[in-house]
Amino acid sequence: MNPRLAVYETATLPLSYPGFVCILPNCYNKFMVKSIFVSPTKLTGIEDSGANHLIIVDIGLNEKIWGRFKKLKMDLSISVNAFGPDGCPANPEAKQKLFNKIQKALEFKPKEIWIDHFRFDGHWEAIKRDKIPEIHLDCRWCQGKNRAAVLENTAREIMSLVAGRCLTGYFAVPFKSEDLPELNAILGQKHDLIGKIFDLSSPMLYHQMINKPPIYVSDYVEWLANRTQKPVLPIVQIKSMPDDLEDTITEKEVTTVFKEAIKKPSLGVSFFYWTHALEKNKTGIIKKLFTSVH
Repeated sequence: MNPRLAVYETATLPLSYPGFVCILPNCYNKFMVKSIFVSPTKLTGIEDSGANHLIIVDIGLNEKIWGRFKKLKMDLSISVNAFGPDGCPANPEAKQKLFNKIQKALEFKPKEIWIDHFRFDGHWEAIKRDKIPEIHLDCRWCQGKNRAAVLENTAREIMSLVAGRCLTGYFAVPFKSEDLPELNAILGQKHDLIGKIFDLSSPMLYHQMINKPPIYVSDYVEWLANRTQKPVLPIVQIKSMPDDLEDTITEKEVTTVFKEAIKKPSLGVSFFYWTHALEKNKTGIIKKLFTSVH
């Protein structure tokens, strides 16, 4: 048996989601995932955060730092960056760089590997109406190719590479394909395809950044879970972004978003990110929310 599947059990979600059946690790069925996205070098107070799960950026990660994380007795996962402005997903060299990062991450034996920027480039965070600025134009590698198919094939290659040694997820651009056709055609992130290949997904539901109300968080989680038939762990913002903006997100707003994020069928919630919480003295808010639920 595939070792990744050996720890799974089938979990049917509440009747409000008829027909929705997903495969969940046993621990996910028993406990809410209370996660924080972290830098390997900015960990002050993380042991007292109330979290049971961390998503750790791979940049700067080494055996010594990983050893410190292991002492926290939390579930540890690693985030690797896939394709940025300088890398076309159809370029074999860019793909190999990603595969090398994944191989390196596997050496730490994480619970999960999360693939960030798994898409053709485009500044989705600065979307205006239904248009994404700064998109990746056709190049020698992707011209004439179906972008969603390119990412679908790469997703299958990644799953073959990981070969069940851990769970594999991706960070999802938080728009619905029916609302934003460019999600499939330009970014190539067709959730109906890649979401069914990877083990789980994490939609980047930075509500203020994309001008959505808090209720959009739970609405989108349900939409994505229905599309992928896989577990969904939403990641939400703790402060206003980008960094040059004045932080206007209050504790009340964070609490409202948190409550939306943990509604079924969500696995729980991840906060982006601990460095922001430290900068804005919001670590206490995260702890208060995490300790308020089981």
